[in-house]
Amino acid sequence: MSFPNIKIIGERLNPGFKSTNEMFARRDIPGLAKLAAEQTAKGASYLNINVGDLAESEPEFLAGLIKAVQKAASTPLSFDYPNVPVQEMCLGIYDERLGGGKPFINSIGELRWEMTELLRIRPCRVILMASERNENGRKVANRTAEEVYETARRMAERLLDGGYGLTKDDLYIDVSVGPIAADTEGLTRMAVQAIRRIGACPFLRGVHMSVGLTNLSIMLPAKTSDGQPFKELLESAFLTNTVPYGLDTVLGTAGRNYRHLPPDHPVLVGFNEALELSDVDALLRIQQLYMVP
Repeated sequence: MSFPNIKIIGERLNPGFKSTNEMFARRDIPGLAKLAAEQTAKGASYLNINVGDLAESEPEFLAGLIKAVQKAASTPLSFDYPNVPVQEMCLGIYDERLGGGKPFINSIGELRWEMTELLRIRPCRVILMASERNENGRKVANRTAEEVYETARRMAERLLDGGYGLTKDDLYIDVSVGPIAADTEGLTRMAVQAIRRIGACPFLRGVHMSVGLTNLSIMLPAKTSDGQPFKELLESAFLTNTVPYGLDTVLGTAGRNYRHLPPDHPVLVGFNEALELSDVDALLRIQQLYMVP
């Protein structure tokens, strides 16, 4: 990987993956622990854990999984639940001595601010969801880079001033990305611009930025019509546009060959052109990249 400073939060312990979901259905904790170890061996710096509805219906399964994963992979864990009692259980079980550092709370947003009380349990890293904001108690989706930036800065200021003992190094701003194959509203462009805006802010210097990188290539083929690794190249194009401005963490698939693309690489050129387009024109430009003539 030609992005040596990028840290990967391994995403595979998640019911969104068919093979993982089958292991959840079998309650196959040894198999899941092996999967965790494989992600670490492929370069994951952290591991995300999300067992879906089982977190509430069978908390003993989640507890057993956390213990098994910590024995199999000495990697900090990210607990991916918008549920305070579930997070409390996860943080209570987590053994920092085995995990190599503070766990992650994934994720806190302006409309989930009650989750900040979890920081009283133990020192944690925090993923901050900047894709939406609180307006008079209502959830409002951010639609511009400036709105994402303002939300991120507001949350960072509140946490750093809140007496939780957090430093900037503990904060990870999640600048959300969705499937570019369905992006008719310029949300990918917004994410790229937001990363650049956040990266230019002196106050936020030292705060990390992250994205769920594989969300970008959902619904797209793994390879181009001439056999090139299309998903890897598309995700690499996104990284080429954002790593120089401060993106340093991705929730993604460990082992993918992410690399800096030269300015004339056809996928980077097409990706950048699609960012400037709107509606169906943007989708057609992405389609042209994998339908190589």
